[in-house]
Amino acid sequence: MQTLKGRVGGTLQGFDVRLEVNQTQVRGRLGGASSGADVHLEGVPGGVSGRIGGAVLGFDVVGILEPNRIKVRLGGDGVGQTLTLERVQDEFKGRFGGPHDGKDVHLKVSRGRLEGRIGGASIGKDVQLEGDASAEWAALIAVVTYKLLEDAKTASGSG
Repeated sequence: MQTLKGRVGGTLQGFDVRLEVNQTQVRGRLGGASSGADVHLEGVPGGVSGRIGGAVLGFDVVGILEPNRIKVRLGGDGVGQTLTLERVQDEFKGRFGGPHDGKDVHLKVSRGRLEGRIGGASIGKDVQLEGDASAEWAALIAVVTYKLLEDAKTASGSG
């Protein structure tokens, strides 16, 4: 069993990542006991499918998860967002969300670590994850955690 742990966002307004990963599934928790979500993802040939959170307060994750390429839908067709990332050498670059309301994603892979930023310099979130899970799983989880943070901010009225 492989692990993936770390943080997305700052010390005060971020979420912890604590997951167990193998070739076919990811299980664990993002965030804390009261604010966050359980992770239930399944690797399928060339892709990923599963759910973050519960039946009511959660979202589906469905799409392509291949070496060097991720194209996944987080949420449904109407209110969901698309994540598109390409990996070139040791960097993932791409976009989460649409061309106008989306965020740039820039993540760097180095010796079991994934670090970088989702969003801009002033309103984005830092990513610091480590473990022996694949870089593609780590990049997907970084953006899923970012989405949870943004959803929590919107729900609390501070967004």
